[in-house]
Amino acid sequence: MRILVTGGAGVIGFELVRALLQRGHELVALDSGIKGGFEDLERLAAASAGKLRAVRGDFAREPKLLDGTFDAIFHLAAIVGVRYVTDHPYETMAVNMRTTLAVLDHAIATRSKAVFFASSSENYAAGVDRGYVSVPTPENVVLTIDDVALPRWSYAASKIAGESALFGAARLGGFAPVVVRFHNVYGPRMGPTHVIPEFLERVRQRADPFPVYGPEQTRSFLYAEDCGRALATVLDAVLDGRMAQGGLINIGSSLETRIEDLAQTVFDVTGFHPRVDARPAPPGSVARRVPDTSKLNALGFRPSTALLDGIRACWTAHRQ
Repeated sequence: MRILVTGGAGVIGFELVRALLQRGHELVALDSGIKGGFEDLERLAAASAGKLRAVRGDFAREPKLLDGTFDAIFHLAAIVGVRYVTDHPYETMAVNMRTTLAVLDHAIATRSKAVFFASSSENYAAGVDRGYVSVPTPENVVLTIDDVALPRWSYAASKIAGESALFGAARLGGFAPVVVRFHNVYGPRMGPTHVIPEFLERVRQRADPFPVYGPEQTRSFLYAEDCGRALATVLDAVLDGRMAQGGLINIGSSLETRIEDLAQTVFDVTGFHPRVDARPAPPGSVARRVPDTSKLNALGFRPSTALLDGIRACWTAHRQ
């Protein structure tokens, strides 16, 4: 198949590209290069025997970059990271929505067979604290914005809008719409905008006492390489008919981890054991977030990288 991956230089996109190349697909990977990693993508393209073309640019501003027809499109490009989103809520909405609409317009015009939209557990997170969303959380839950004026929620608002736009576009374009909701994917190529690389950076700086925000809260963590395999598994299910009509699917781990336990694992991996300075969680941060992955598991996917091993790989890369 000929496949387009937007955000192909990102933590998830890069691993997806690698997984799809291993399956023999022909790929075009688009990325603005703003967050780095494009050189990795270029090296992968150089070693792909012509199977991968890496394209740098902002396709929301340059629609011509979305060139050609594709059997499947994975739209992963987006502004992410709680800190950046909180500081730039309008940019988050504008970039995420413009890129999504550009991809969907192209899919409609060129009659793609399937479009995968990268969504987020943020879309239902507020319902967990309100008590009407269960944990572990399945796909068929109510999506909510807890406080529309709080900048943090601009990201979830853009992703909820993207999910709705995807299903609307599918009616026009005749493609299979697939929403993949990610749950705390991490990896060695990740920038310092998520909890694991933030912890590792504090270790590198020898922070003592060591700030831990919301230590009582829980999350689940999926290693990036496993995430790439999970997405390739979902694509296989669309192609072989098991998910021919598309739908919603959680991408993540079912293992629930307290943030204070995550910090201790980081300390054990790095050999740095500071005093913990427990602090309140940031505004809008939910108490628990764990996906029900039974739908993904039924397709034959299981994570292969334990959290301890994943953090160890991240620490090795972080020190280089």
